[in-house]
Amino acid sequence: MILWTIYIVFLSFAVFLDYRFFASSSSDKAYKKAIQSMSYWGVICLATLILVYIAYQRDLFQSFLSQDTQLSGSQAVSLFLSGYLVEQSLSIDNIFVIAFLLSYFQVPERNQSGLLSIGIWTAIVLRGILVIVGIWLIQSLDWMVYVLGVLLIYSGYKIYTSDSDHPEDPNKSLIIRAIRRTFPVTKGYFNDRFFVKKMGIWAATPLFITLISIEFTDVLFALDSIPAIFAITTDPFLVLSSNILAVANLRALYTILSKMLSKLEYLHYALAVLLVFIGVKILISHQIHLPEWLSFVFIILCLGVGTLYSLWRSKTKENHQDMQS
Repeated sequence: MILWTIYIVFLSFAVFLDYRFFASSSSDKAYKKAIQSMSYWGVICLATLILVYIAYQRDLFQSFLSQDTQLSGSQAVSLFLSGYLVEQSLSIDNIFVIAFLLSYFQVPERNQSGLLSIGIWTAIVLRGILVIVGIWLIQSLDWMVYVLGVLLIYSGYKIYTSDSDHPEDPNKSLIIRAIRRTFPVTKGYFNDRFFVKKMGIWAATPLFITLISIEFTDVLFALDSIPAIFAITTDPFLVLSSNILAVANLRALYTILSKMLSKLEYLHYALAVLLVFIGVKILISHQIHLPEWLSFVFIILCLGVGTLYSLWRSKTKENHQDMQS
């Protein structure tokens, strides 16, 4: 339990340090800071891999909420990497939506970094709660794994059939309409303030509306990502650590990928296939056991093909446009 507590406190402090040193409101420094942030989290992921191997190989958790007596160090590392890659890949799909929301609400660049940081902190707390609830449900109800499998297949179908070029109007969502009925909303931004007092009446700013939209989006994506990692492992430490690490670098990942999202337009098809694969895997888990390395290889292959195909199609379109002009 002591090692568990130390690691969770360490990750919480690491998230704070990331915001303190690598968040930038300047567009000139944002990309450089994002690269530094990704390197920072890369080192932490590497340190976590070493911790996972040693802890599970030597039973350092002493079975506190973990399956370290059942898993070897190499098995635990394989499961952690598979879970991390799945969570990270699904967060990329989340970035598409975040980019749309920031553009739709015309959020100034100086406010984007802080807004995403708040979203990361709340997302970590939310996913921690969902992980605890999910593990309890799986351990209490045997048939819950089949519900998760069906949910993942449906999520894959939903992503596959979604139109990324024409996303839904966020102002039409139930929660945004409820906020607009409760508070008047200002037309302009007031620095980093979520509420301002106008003529004696408190009014919400577009920054608050954007934050709520991002939080609501993360809830929806968490309902996809949490079941996805449960199909890989139900070990609490592996689930929680891979989730936190995948979400923690979301701000830096957005800064790096936001300018090239148009070149990854086919990646969501790969994510859809990945979710369906994981859903099928969890449905047949009692009859057929797929080794950890096979799932890991499939995840790498699926994401690699989706990324390379997207970049190839983007390059082909650019060459075609150049020839026409």
